[in-house]
Amino acid sequence: MKVLFTLFFSLIMFVGHAQMVGSHISGVVTQNGYPVSSASITKKGSVEGIFTNEKGGYRIGAEPGDVLVFQHLGLQTVEVLLEDVTKTLNIAMKPVEVQLEEVVVKKNIRKKAIEREIEFDTNMDLIRTNLGIFDTRKSGLSIQMINGEDLNMGAPTFLEAMRGKFIGNIVYKYSIFDEEGTSVFLRTTTSLSKGQKAAIYDVDGVIMNTPPLFLTIQEIDRIAVIRGIGASGRYGRRGHGGVIVINTKRGEYKNPKLTQSFKDSLIQSRKRAAAAFATSDWNAEIPAQLNDLYQCKSEEEALQVFEDKRDHFYHAPFDAIEVGNYFINVWQNKDKANEVWNSVKKKYADNAVVLKALAYMYEMNKELTAAMQVYQAVASIRPTYAQSYRDLANINAKLGQNKKALNLYATQVLNRAEASQSGIDSIINIESHNLLVRNNMVGSTEVIDVEQLLGYSPIRMVMEWNDGEAEFELQGMNPPNYYSWKHTYESDPERIMDEKTRGYSSKQFYLNQELGGKWRFNLKYLGNKSFEPTYLKTTIYFDYGKPTQRKQLKVFRLQKENVNRHLLTIDLDTKAVSS
Repeated sequence: MKVLFTLFFSLIMFVGHAQMVGSHISGVVTQNGYPVSSASITKKGSVEGIFTNEKGGYRIGAEPGDVLVFQHLGLQTVEVLLEDVTKTLNIAMKPVEVQLEEVVVKKNIRKKAIEREIEFDTNMDLIRTNLGIFDTRKSGLSIQMINGEDLNMGAPTFLEAMRGKFIGNIVYKYSIFDEEGTSVFLRTTTSLSKGQKAAIYDVDGVIMNTPPLFLTIQEIDRIAVIRGIGASGRYGRRGHGGVIVINTKRGEYKNPKLTQSFKDSLIQSRKRAAAAFATSDWNAEIPAQLNDLYQCKSEEEALQVFEDKRDHFYHAPFDAIEVGNYFINVWQNKDKANEVWNSVKKKYADNAVVLKALAYMYEMNKELTAAMQVYQAVASIRPTYAQSYRDLANINAKLGQNKKALNLYATQVLNRAEASQSGIDSIINIESHNLLVRNNMVGSTEVIDVEQLLGYSPIRMVMEWNDGEAEFELQGMNPPNYYSWKHTYESDPERIMDEKTRGYSSKQFYLNQELGGKWRFNLKYLGNKSFEPTYLKTTIYFDYGKPTQRKQLKVFRLQKENVNRHLLTIDLDTKAVSS
């Protein structure tokens, strides 16, 4: 068993852990004796690599004969050919030297501060900072300007309103309204947790280390993002992670956390968030053909209605799937349900989207063997999809076929040597490790401890959808905590591209059980580029990774577009799910 675990574990570790297998090179990158953080280190010929931490340190997997390339903006690139004895490699980088062919001295025609102040209201190239007013065209800094009118006015915070308008990553510890737990990293790397410095904020000349989430988007006049060595040069070490400069329309204020305006702004922010969670009833979108069935007062009447509409259901697979669910749950007639569902399997045997919806329905009704057969059919249609392997592994684990499930997880990761904690890889990594631990299949303690990884006792929620083209907005509310996630081409094109390239349609979320209270989740469906509905499977795991682990599964039919609907509510105290 130890041999099995060792082989499997080497396949499913995160990128950072995977790099620790085999030979490694480590060291410190400096410039003039000072550590250089966020310097990129790659193997020549490869686009993948790592970044130095805040102390300039790094560790990378490499072999003799590899060429390591060290790069940083404003510093000369260094290339080193590794020998078989190379284990430690400390690099001293030097500034880029610019050779000027000719220097012409002219009269200084830079505008005085008073002139820039006069022009400020009409010149959108100007930004007011703690260091004075900068002209972004002439400052010599790497500055990206965003006009306040170009922000997404419907976003809950200014950070969400900036998404897609600047390069970087936003990390929330608890919710999008948690100032202390929110950080913005302007320098994109493979890891946000290893040594990077977060951006600071210059709001009308006041420096802040945490984002001013109390600001309403309507108050913002303009935003400038300053990145690179220029930020450090002007703001010192505190600006090493970059600076987000915000000019408000009111122009000046004292410490916002001590003023009534801050309290008023926070109240307004909460009101806007609450308005976003207003929802409609799911029953409002029941198709007429199904509604006739649901109104039946007896099983005999229901069977007659089905016969009268058999031709419709034969040509409408998603309605037929609902019919089977109806006969099981309303009349406990499994024979009729299986008759209907078998006809769907036969007629749509080559349609993975329909089959996945059917598999979800089988799972929800605890028909696990039938679900596995459908997932096998989907895998035969989509043998290169990562989701196919994960779904088969997951359903086999539910059936107690743990070794088979483990092999399926491992097979998928074999095709992904660079598997990381993102996308479908995060789900496979966590689920495979959970399978090992909960079934005593490990011969080592080196497995992923979800609670230790997150820093709190989690409730895990996994969302899966049958149609990869589906777009929607998920909203979660546990006052004063809020969360939103958009699965759209516009908001996250890179995520959509990765889903299509890898072949998956799933996302996992973690809720901090220690917060207590209830999380209310709503969803706005935005369509799937067809007139057919999308099926959403949501699984909530309580005590995830523990012997007491249990789950609840719900399946939703998404059809009516651009309407916010209540999905489910999770009670963190009682560990229960309600509609």
